[in-house]
Amino acid sequence: MPLGEILVKSDPHNLVSMISGEHAPYKAVEIGFGNGEFLLQRASERPDGLFYGIEVSRNSIMKAMKRAKRSFSRNVRFFYGDARFILNECFPEAWLDAVYMNFPCPWPKNRHAKRRVTTRYFVNSLAGVLKVGGSFELVTDDRQYAEEAAAMIPSHPAIVIDLFEPDPLRSLRTKYEKKWLEAGKRIFLLRFIKEKPFGKKDPKKGVIGLHKSLGRPCPALSELAPLVGKRAGQREARWVFRDCFVNPSGVILVETLTSDEGFEQTFFFRIVPRSDGCLIKTDPATRPFTTPSVAGAFKDVTSLLEDGAQ
Repeated sequence: MPLGEILVKSDPHNLVSMISGEHAPYKAVEIGFGNGEFLLQRASERPDGLFYGIEVSRNSIMKAMKRAKRSFSRNVRFFYGDARFILNECFPEAWLDAVYMNFPCPWPKNRHAKRRVTTRYFVNSLAGVLKVGGSFELVTDDRQYAEEAAAMIPSHPAIVIDLFEPDPLRSLRTKYEKKWLEAGKRIFLLRFIKEKPFGKKDPKKGVIGLHKSLGRPCPALSELAPLVGKRAGQREARWVFRDCFVNPSGVILVETLTSDEGFEQTFFFRIVPRSDGCLIKTDPATRPFTTPSVAGAFKDVTSLLEDGAQ
């Protein structure tokens, strides 16, 4: 892959096809790579490997891209999106040798507990994508977070803790690590190993496009007016319909924004006229991860069309 193409947006179909088609003797992911210094250093140490970085900050991605260009790195891939979904839905089972996280937010508030690395969803994802013998390394300056991870992650049946080291001597220190050390804070390095096989849970769930055939004519835009501006959902899964458009071929596009625990996606539902009715589906150009909010929004659209046909 040419250097200019290493930035890939988080469309699940593009990522799945690209990742599954790549092969190397060593493959690793860094979650939240910041300016890319750690990821690029690891990539330079293993030129025969492939290194994937997942980041939600566009600014961080641009900084890392500049670093990669200056160092002529060819074995790095930068993904823009939420690692909780990309890791689980886009990487093949038992495929990675290592996953790294350097100084993640500890999410101390109870309402943010689902974002921590100690959740069963995240640990299941790790166990699913790591090879047997593969490792997860976590570095944090938060002792409570380190102790919680040390206690909870090994409760998974496929994972054991291999290392809990305060103030480790590391050959590469990230920007934040240097900052915390200069401030006199302690650093904690944890390493976990996948020691036995563990299959991914429903590995294709997140990349299946939603679709439903309806035995009614394609609606007029006026029939979809109640959707525009409608907000729905509850707790951590919410959605809003922004607008509706029709293209010259008569296909209606319903612009939709969804949020799952802070993970936002913008995409279109397509309502396609057919000889025997119409078909509603996720737009193949913007097809999202099938999260609870996406499923809820799809149900909203289909319910409106079904009720309008009665």
